[in-house]
Amino acid sequence: MRIAPSLLLASLLLVASIPGKAFCPKNGFVCFITSKSAGSLTHQDITQRGIEALDKRYFAVPKLTASMQKALDQIIEADAKVDEDQTSSAKHFDGENAAGAQLRLATLKQNVLDALRSDPINATGARDNLGSALHTIQDFYSHSNWVEQGNSAAHPGVGRPGALPFAGPATPTCSGFTDTGLTCANSSNIIGSLLTSGYYGGEDRVKPGAFKCSHGGPLDKSSPSSDPVGYFREGINKDTLYCDISPHSSYHGTAAAAAIAGTQQFIEDIKAEITPAQLKALLGAGPTLAFAIDTTGSMGGIIAGVRASAASIVDARLGTDEEPLQYVLAPFNDPSTGPTVATNDAALFKSFIGGLGASGGGDCPELAMTGMYNGLSLADPGGDLFMYTDATAKDAGLAGAVISLAKSKDIKIYPMLFGSCSPLTPGYLQAAAETGGQVFFLFGSEAGTVTQLADLVGRNNVVQLLSTVDTYASSKSYTVPVDSSMTRLTVSVSGTLQGMQPTVTLTRPDGVVVTLANATKYLSLSSGVIISIDNPPRGAWTLAVGNSSDQTYVNVNGIADLAFSSFKLARFGAMPPHQGLLAIDGEPGPGQALYAIAALTGISSAPQFQLRRKNFELLSPLALEQDQTDNGKFFGALTVPNEAFVAYATGTDSSGFPYQRLVSVLVQPQTVSVTPPSRQDLRPGVTTTLTYQVRNDGPAGTFGISATDDQHYITSVSPTTLTLASGATANVTVTLAPPAGARIGSSDSITVTAQSSSVITVHNSASLTVFVTGAVQLPGRPDFVAQIVGQENVAPGVVGVDVRLTNTGVGTARDMTLSSLSMHTLSGSGAVTLNAALSPALPFVTPNVDVGSFYTVRLTFNVPSTVKRFSVSENGSVSDLDGVIYAYSQAQSIIPK
Repeated sequence: MRIAPSLLLASLLLVASIPGKAFCPKNGFVCFITSKSAGSLTHQDITQRGIEALDKRYFAVPKLTASMQKALDQIIEADAKVDEDQTSSAKHFDGENAAGAQLRLATLKQNVLDALRSDPINATGARDNLGSALHTIQDFYSHSNWVEQGNSAAHPGVGRPGALPFAGPATPTCSGFTDTGLTCANSSNIIGSLLTSGYYGGEDRVKPGAFKCSHGGPLDKSSPSSDPVGYFREGINKDTLYCDISPHSSYHGTAAAAAIAGTQQFIEDIKAEITPAQLKALLGAGPTLAFAIDTTGSMGGIIAGVRASAASIVDARLGTDEEPLQYVLAPFNDPSTGPTVATNDAALFKSFIGGLGASGGGDCPELAMTGMYNGLSLADPGGDLFMYTDATAKDAGLAGAVISLAKSKDIKIYPMLFGSCSPLTPGYLQAAAETGGQVFFLFGSEAGTVTQLADLVGRNNVVQLLSTVDTYASSKSYTVPVDSSMTRLTVSVSGTLQGMQPTVTLTRPDGVVVTLANATKYLSLSSGVIISIDNPPRGAWTLAVGNSSDQTYVNVNGIADLAFSSFKLARFGAMPPHQGLLAIDGEPGPGQALYAIAALTGISSAPQFQLRRKNFELLSPLALEQDQTDNGKFFGALTVPNEAFVAYATGTDSSGFPYQRLVSVLVQPQTVSVTPPSRQDLRPGVTTTLTYQVRNDGPAGTFGISATDDQHYITSVSPTTLTLASGATANVTVTLAPPAGARIGSSDSITVTAQSSSVITVHNSASLTVFVTGAVQLPGRPDFVAQIVGQENVAPGVVGVDVRLTNTGVGTARDMTLSSLSMHTLSGSGAVTLNAALSPALPFVTPNVDVGSFYTVRLTFNVPSTVKRFSVSENGSVSDLDGVIYAYSQAQSIIPK
């Protein structure tokens, strides 16, 4: 007997949610909770280490800049999303499917090249395709016998043209196993000199027989059982240091090191085929300079001031490390916007902004929100957007979409407002507050002066120390700690009463007050003050603000190596058994149980984290654990507060000086939620419909629905208004029609927003990036297999189940329809019913599901406590390309937790 049944049950409960396939997910949390595998390198570790080393070598930097880390985070996210599909052997180099994996890598590499060669450069599409490819490359080293053959470097053929010397389907590759101990899966014995990779149960490559290797581990049904109850299974995977999961765990370190080398080899191959500017775009080597400018007639003097100031910023940075990676210009007026320009050519940008003129107008409102959205859609993640107008927003209902897109890209919005016709649209103030930006309400003659702020904050290594929105009828003081890594300190304070300047006093640690005479830059504006000091003395500075009774913005920025680079809320995601923490889309719900993931760079010891209100009041401390393989990553459980908050990190640097940092994006818990569909590819000239779900957990209300996308492929949104009772859910369909000339490999990001018609702060959104594919739609019969890929107790007696339906047929599916559900109690007593308020309305239709692709639907059931086990059957129909309709029915068994 290898292990006592009680201990075996405990082990089974533990590994039910830990990875069984591929290197651990993108964060180390799942590996960390199993102490035996603490120190296992994850996909995130491998990608981070591989690309970080290349960044430092390519761009001669001692550490990654903020924009480089943002680009790397995008690549890591795309790498992680591959684990949402555990049925395709080619994606994971499983089942000796080297030909499929190599074809996949060739396609993804070409997509990267196409995206980088597009005009404007499609950096997001390039990074998404690169991350997806890197997952497959990294899995080669964990799932094949490359390192068992004595190799420790990158394979010279993976991801490059040509076949790999893999064993054929009839060639034996494994013979028996070695019993590795009481609690470890058994280590398969590899035979022969050819490359092989393990088969995994449930994938599209069925193991030919016992003479082939299995992936292995407790959840791999392809491997024979060497334990009476079927728990210990033999195989060859090296995913972790935990032997129960990885039979060849002793090779994990070597496989991870080879995967890092393979990651770098693939990027080096891409580098050889692109220009230096395209490489900078791919890896985020530079900040973004983005402007959205009102061009109506009354803006003539303002445009002239912005033009001169922006041109001087561009000229001053040419040839320096601070030369922008990307310039974005988004003009708007009424009734039109654009053309929006995104370029890495400084001279071209100057010619566009130099060509801006002011004309037309007549009525006050302008399409400011659309202008900002257009600029955001083309802007690279991270950075700032400066918007200039003297008018209210005609399209104020798009404020939620603008804010959501800016927050998803971590872009701060700076509305520069000039008092011609009541420009203080509430959405402007909200956009600045929620993104960590700032509102300035000025006279037209100050446009050029305030634009200098773009030069101060639009830098590679900008960090934020303080970001508040408050009123200051009486003076309030803040301690601003300047640590040893800071080379510049910038304070900007602005009120929203035109002509009313707040009182601002900035005092150095030695008690000397900063003035025009001793500051590097001191800009005194009619309703604000901007102060910048180069090489500020270390220690505790004091900032006092007063004489401003209306809404006032206070931002303290710095240039420093020590940075709080990201703070995200996450949930368990991906397909079992390879689950991990994946960032949520949009805003969380109040009281929701999630995980917080934080990342800092340049720290010498673990910081303390706090959740604070936007006015800097402490809401609660936040306890986060340090990741075992990356001391700059932290994670921990978080119950979402019932009010908005930002995350701060404090501590002492390596020289003992205190520091303070924050991620200034405001987390605004929402009672309305928007859920996107599974990603679906687009085809040139083919109309595609996406179905989103909107749910209202607050009081009954009416919501305006808007949808916007980067490429302007959207042709309709239905409905545009929803009235939802409390707890109700409804579907929203978004139809896209890419033109026949749409470029293969290009991406389109769609944002669907639900905005309360009565409460401006109640809004939420979901974003989805889809790609234009050149894959041929296949004739023949589609067929579907359903799997449960997630289960959650939504409330007492209410169970949510994520059901994934995968097209396993030979033909492309059209109009895949889920028509009805039937539930049966299998154990216990009582009747299970569908929770109609929390489930999508039936029939639920999704079009164009390719062979091997899938869609996922969340179904919610009312389950009496007396029901111990029940089944659910999904019934529906699907048509092929010729319009022939086929019926399907699938059933699963569910055990309430």
